[in-house]
Amino acid sequence: MPALYLFNRRTLLAGDDLQLPSIVWGAGFAAELFILLPYLLFYTVELTLTTSATPNKNDDYFAELDKQIQRMQTEECDNATSGYTDKIFCYLMLAYQAGMAIFCVTSLFYEQKILRLTSLGTPTLGLELRASLGKLIERKMTVLTGVNLFLLMFGLVSTLRFISPYLYCFPKFFWMVVFIMFMIQGLQCIFNITTLFALWRAAPSTSNAIDSEATFYHRHVEHTHQHDDIEMAEEIWQNRCHGCCRIMAISTCFMFGGKNIVSQSTDGGVEKFYGDISRALADYFHGSGSESLDVVPSDVALGFVILRHIQAQRKLLARREALQQPNTSSIRSSPGTSLLFRRVLETRGLDESRISDPDETYQTFSRSLLTQSNPDDYATLEEGARFARHQLAAYTWILYFYEYPLTGGLRLFGRCLKARLACSQTANSGMIQRGDSYERCAMSSDGEIGERAISDVDEMNRDHIVGDNFLHIHEATMLAHAGLNKSDIAYASFESGFYETPYFIVIDREWKSIVVSIRGSLTLEDCVVDVLLDPSPLDALGEKYGFDGTDQYCHGGVLECTNWLHADLMKHKILEKLLLGNAEYSDYTLRIVGHSLGAGIGVILSLMLRNTFPDLRCTCYSPPGGFITWRLAKECSDFVNTFVLDSDLVPRLSINNMERLRDEVLHLLARVKISKYDIAKRIFSLSGEVELGDLDFLLQENEDLLYPQDDIPDSDFLRQLQRFERIQQERRSSRGVSRSINLYPPGRIVHLVKTGQSKNCLHGVAGCISCGLSNAGFEYTPIRKENDDFNEIEISPTLWTDHFPNRVCMEIEKVAKSFGIDT
Repeated sequence: MPALYLFNRRTLLAGDDLQLPSIVWGAGFAAELFILLPYLLFYTVELTLTTSATPNKNDDYFAELDKQIQRMQTEECDNATSGYTDKIFCYLMLAYQAGMAIFCVTSLFYEQKILRLTSLGTPTLGLELRASLGKLIERKMTVLTGVNLFLLMFGLVSTLRFISPYLYCFPKFFWMVVFIMFMIQGLQCIFNITTLFALWRAAPSTSNAIDSEATFYHRHVEHTHQHDDIEMAEEIWQNRCHGCCRIMAISTCFMFGGKNIVSQSTDGGVEKFYGDISRALADYFHGSGSESLDVVPSDVALGFVILRHIQAQRKLLARREALQQPNTSSIRSSPGTSLLFRRVLETRGLDESRISDPDETYQTFSRSLLTQSNPDDYATLEEGARFARHQLAAYTWILYFYEYPLTGGLRLFGRCLKARLACSQTANSGMIQRGDSYERCAMSSDGEIGERAISDVDEMNRDHIVGDNFLHIHEATMLAHAGLNKSDIAYASFESGFYETPYFIVIDREWKSIVVSIRGSLTLEDCVVDVLLDPSPLDALGEKYGFDGTDQYCHGGVLECTNWLHADLMKHKILEKLLLGNAEYSDYTLRIVGHSLGAGIGVILSLMLRNTFPDLRCTCYSPPGGFITWRLAKECSDFVNTFVLDSDLVPRLSINNMERLRDEVLHLLARVKISKYDIAKRIFSLSGEVELGDLDFLLQENEDLLYPQDDIPDSDFLRQLQRFERIQQERRSSRGVSRSINLYPPGRIVHLVKTGQSKNCLHGVAGCISCGLSNAGFEYTPIRKENDDFNEIEISPTLWTDHFPNRVCMEIEKVAKSFGIDT
């Protein structure tokens, strides 16, 4: 930071972000200068000397050339070049190569100078050392790009003019090298010209004092990312969010939804769907005029990387200190108890402006481990493993082919073939099975089943499947995920919209349950619902459906989806037909299952249905963290079990946690004492999980990276940050009660915590290939957690992939197997 300005336009790069680009560009120029050009020069000189006088035999170089020339003097070359004895092509190529050599040397000089300047200083200090960087890059992008473009056109015209007569005089590899040279030059020119065009289209800064990065904090910057008027900022974020969704929908050919997003833009729905997130983003990123912070994406990435090490240091340090205390001996010796650590949150007044302290210590607390000997723990884990496949099945074909990208089609074909053979065997006995009832089929005289009877039964099946395509791919993959039979499906709706959420109802005869499985976020419409952040009151809903919703709130988007799903259930009366009165399954238990957004919908739906189905059970996988207020989150523990996998982001995702994350990252940037490049070399040279590493080594590493908390050097950025946080607190207060409501994940929570890693070569390879995103080889321990334990976003390579439904399902099943549970 701050952002680099080129031609009086702001870029998304800082002056200290250019080490890797300059190395890449320098490597390209070096390859041209020292590999490609010498090869071209050798053969061009050969052809130039072909009609020259006999070379000096005493000269080893020309003696070698003479041998090569004999190979070039073929009949094809002689015939092709009979009219070109003036060797003009050779002279043109020599001129081109000489020009390229000078250009590459000059470019290497520029890249070396850029690399040296961009490595000076820290993100917030020593900005004056990089003062000349902008002008240097501007000259490179204009003068050198112009020279490169001229040489490219010169070389192309010369080659195209003479390629026909000289085609047979050079080896094929020569022309391949020429093509590579032109391609590299073309890509360089396209990149630079595109960048120049983008900068030309961007709005220029109104300030004239842009000659130095160091002057940034002393001037008012006005560009498209900063606005004095917060309402204008909200409108810009609305347009950005809507435009991003439209582009994603069209670019993916609506594979992940988006048709409603494209159509609703003409219906005035932008404010309705993007109002909440635009207000949150405007508050999150904007100050007021000159108080806005100019932070580029690389600064945020740097802060995340350092914060991960800080969080690991806190945990390891708290563990060491706690284990040294005598009062923790009873906890350590208690069977089924785990010693854990979490952040201590303090409530401060708006007048107490402060920057969050990354050196704060964690609070020690104990939580119970799930044990095989405890019947309640065993039953909880058994239930979670049993219905994990049901939550996965709701994602149908997209997750199925994500799990089995190569064999998914063959697997589905095998299931269909097996089902067809089973149907034929049933048909030969004269019966077609559907559910627990049998229907007689019309039998022909030779014992074959009538086609009309099969068609009638298939039509009855289709009445219970809504929104599938003509290939029935949703139904087929749903059955494959969960290992179900077609006869188990009572109803399935695959229709998806802004509030229309796909779900299905199946009959689990082994567990004597009617299972309602609700899909989580998958389409772009679901993402829009996810960002309807403002809490909605539950007073009226509680009064209508018989639960205490007084002064209680939940996620606004979840409530809208739940109202639609409840209305759809009431419309079809499927649950009543299956469970109430003298129904065939009246002794079965209603179970509601969901993942992510579907988990939140499942909890509110359970509250609405409990009066009708008192023995209802709800199983949630990775529910949203900013979901429901404290009292209801605890009261629903009697019938809601929640499962969270390790560092999953979503159960920790709330406005409060995001703001704390922002403050920590910004504060860490103010403490950095070395350059980004040096930090990158240190961080990425470390291997393994830092959370499981050596505390003393981690303490030394963090000390080398950061200034002490009480000795942060004064800088313009630090003063700006203090003013920025004060403005953020005032703005938060002005938003009213909606921003002061704390929301939590629901129910009784089982957290699968990463506690070990097997030393397996294959697991290490999987981790390297996936850049740390794989969870192969990790060992997880189930621990009961409180609803407010997820008060901090943990920075981890798997914070997003831990949310994937297939990974949640796989790890729960692994832990269940270790308990002796058959999955």
